[in-house]
Amino acid sequence: MIKYITLLKVLEALRKEAPEDYKIYHPNEDDLDKVNRANSRAYIHLLLKAKFNLLDFEKREKFVTDDSQDGGIDAYYIDHENKKIYFIQSKFRTNNDNFMNKSIELEEINKMDIDRISRGERIDKNGIKYNDKIQRLIQNLSEIEQISRYDFNVIILANVSSVLADAMGKLLNFPFEVYNYERAYEELVFPIVRGTVHQATNISVNLNLGSKNNYTMDYWVEDEEFTTSVQLFFVPILEIAKLMSSFKNSILKFNPRSYLGASDNEVNSSIKDSVINRSGNVFALFNNGITLLSDKTSYTSRTGREGIGELSLLNPQIINGGQTAYTLSTILEDDDIDNKVFDNKEVLLKVIILDQGMKDEVSKQRLIDELSLTTNNQSKVTVADRKSNSNVQIDFQKYIYNNYGYFYHRKTGEFTEGIEKGYISKDQIISRNTIIRIIYAMNGRVNAARRNGEDTLYNMNDYEKFFNIDIGPEGYDRIYFLYIAFKYLEKKENSRSDYGEGLRYGKYAIINVISKFLTDEYFDRTEDSLKLIADEILDQWKEFERMQSNKKSNIDYFYEKEEILKQENKNGKEKMENLVITTRVEDFDNYYKGSTINNDLNDYEFKITKIEETQS
Repeated sequence: MIKYITLLKVLEALRKEAPEDYKIYHPNEDDLDKVNRANSRAYIHLLLKAKFNLLDFEKREKFVTDDSQDGGIDAYYIDHENKKIYFIQSKFRTNNDNFMNKSIELEEINKMDIDRISRGERIDKNGIKYNDKIQRLIQNLSEIEQISRYDFNVIILANVSSVLADAMGKLLNFPFEVYNYERAYEELVFPIVRGTVHQATNISVNLNLGSKNNYTMDYWVEDEEFTTSVQLFFVPILEIAKLMSSFKNSILKFNPRSYLGASDNEVNSSIKDSVINRSGNVFALFNNGITLLSDKTSYTSRTGREGIGELSLLNPQIINGGQTAYTLSTILEDDDIDNKVFDNKEVLLKVIILDQGMKDEVSKQRLIDELSLTTNNQSKVTVADRKSNSNVQIDFQKYIYNNYGYFYHRKTGEFTEGIEKGYISKDQIISRNTIIRIIYAMNGRVNAARRNGEDTLYNMNDYEKFFNIDIGPEGYDRIYFLYIAFKYLEKKENSRSDYGEGLRYGKYAIINVISKFLTDEYFDRTEDSLKLIADEILDQWKEFERMQSNKKSNIDYFYEKEEILKQENKNGKEKMENLVITTRVEDFDNYYKGSTINNDLNDYEFKITKIEETQS
């Protein structure tokens, strides 16, 4: 249900992008039918934005044909770069159950007059004229040069039953792909929230080869596992600004920071100042440059434009220089700054072309990780950010979203855009810092979870042992439910006096105990069951603390302390003895960070009612 609510928030935000004169997107919120109609059209916008990188509302709207006499075509898109024409049929469902379970009907597929429309027929089989947007579609098709080189494709933005899927090829007579509810959540909603709406492929960057400072160098690097090349270019900073502005997080896949994670830094101010307030090309002098990965790179000076070359990049990814690219994009997007500030300014671009013949994807990923780590050593990047692109981090994030609808925040700033645009709320984001502490706690390192900082935990030898790809779905489920338990403990902290000092200082100790009872015997994988377990453990916590405070092994934290209270004899007649006051010291703060807590938790026997007794 939580993912469907997120979808509705995304659709509402997309509707708000529409100018006020597009009344259909701004219905009275009390008119449920009109709201559903608006969401249905916004759902098409979601596909156009996430799949085709159409960021501007009006650019998307011109491809939406959904109306009476639309020939069964709700939208279309002409991809001139890849020479593909897409015809889209969409069915939005207005509640969670139907969105997940209800399939499109055969009748809806049969309504698609792709054959008639693509042949230029402007009326349907009943002799009725298609609507104006379909007429425009026909006109657009007629204006495509060498249309025979284009492939026709159908997108069904709806659930399709297995029976209908088997017959779709013959019904449509065109290649088709289906965006069912699972694919919509994973490939449309999640990227929108995260700001990775479209992958950057076949990007062309203009080079000012006429610059007296410009030169190009090719360099080959060989190793036992790979052979790759490095190419150096001086690129107009305007081209970098455009690249980042268009693709944002999509070109930061291997960067330790996300798009908005590169903001709020004094370095950005320095970069901005060297662009806006300095004349000439001093930018290249003061900037370290940008390092970029590309699957394939080509460049030429034979462009028919004097002094202008063209650099083509396939699947570009910025691994270093994200702050530079981010700052340049903010200058470009600022309406109050004249784009003339970019004139005659260039930046060094180092392009690394990965060897296509590398042994395997593991070797390739290892090289990428090493490049990212090494090239970012001079930047202030946390260890946690550097490890944010590891396989287990990516896999865990994907699993938690797909199965529970929450957003694991593995990389700094990656969901900032989603929050700012109202797609999600902060309570849907799972803190990376909390998760790593839970992982240590569930593995018996409670003191480390309580005592150490996030970077230290990521740097410890236990990190790779506790959190790796081999823990799989079962381990991910366990971590998720312990996170829910942790949030439950936070809510109960106001009543901590009822449970000793555990809720104040020892939440990770409590998490350790809860983790031991997440078995089929006690736990039925529901939040209600989880809360019952947590409550029973809390009811025993005061006694646990009492027992530990009387153990000799904990004398460093719990002991009697004598204080001498000096007394003065004002009359001077008799000598008065000083008073000795004995007080009890109970240092629970340091106890839960200390060397004995892990063994104490293992030795103490907590008792939990079995699930059968709870249910009865």
